Amino acid sequence: MLLHGNGEDCSCFSAQVPDFSRYFRCIIIESRGHGSSTHGTQPLSLSLFADDNIKVLDSLGIDRAHILGFSDGGNVALYLALKAPRRIASIVLSGANSDPSGIAPNEFASMKRTRRFLKLKSLFSAAAAKRLEIWDLMLNEPHFTEAELSSISLPALITAGENDMILKEHTQYLHRCIKNSELLIFSGGSHFVHSEYPELYNKAVLNFLTAQEVI
Repeated sequence: MLLHGNGEDCSCFSAQVPDFSRYFRCIIIESRGHGSSTHGTQPLSLSLFADDNIKVLDSLGIDRAHILGFSDGGNVALYLALKAPRRIASIVLSGANSDPSGIAPNEFASMKRTRRFLKLKSLFSAAAAKRLEIWDLMLNEPHFTEAELSSISLPALITAGENDMILKEHTQYLHRCIKNSELLIFSGGSHFVHSEYPELYNKAVLNFLTAQEVI
């Protein structure tokens, strides 16, 4: 199951699906309020997205799945690991963060400026109001404690770019907390290493996944 980042849709993984689908059934979920998915009546939250993903597994009759999450999708994967560990075979976190302090200060300041613009525009535009609610997820969520992260015992691959918007120290912190995890930092990569270096990224992820089960 592949989970996209904030404001994205299933096209986020266009460079992954051809390779991954050679070995796995790939399920790409567009989160509430994203892509072609409806918003529903509840306020958006990463925890709610995780609940939706569990319901998708239920509806498809899937007992367990590997979860790959990019950016906010990685944060949703962490919620899944905490909420339903028996349903998860492993997690791949790409550019994830356990709380907003993991975002580089210059990037966070830029995000807050964008929020001010969206807030003003939302007074006149329903589309801007929708984007504002989604944007706020990055500024306000998640807030995983060290104890919660340390309770995750699932096999995990944690990846990031050398020049990621997520601080390197924060990515290393996730790795330290999640005991059964591997860490891979892509040299020269940004937050979007999965699209910048798809061959390297896909090979690393498939090596990790195939180590979890016999294909």
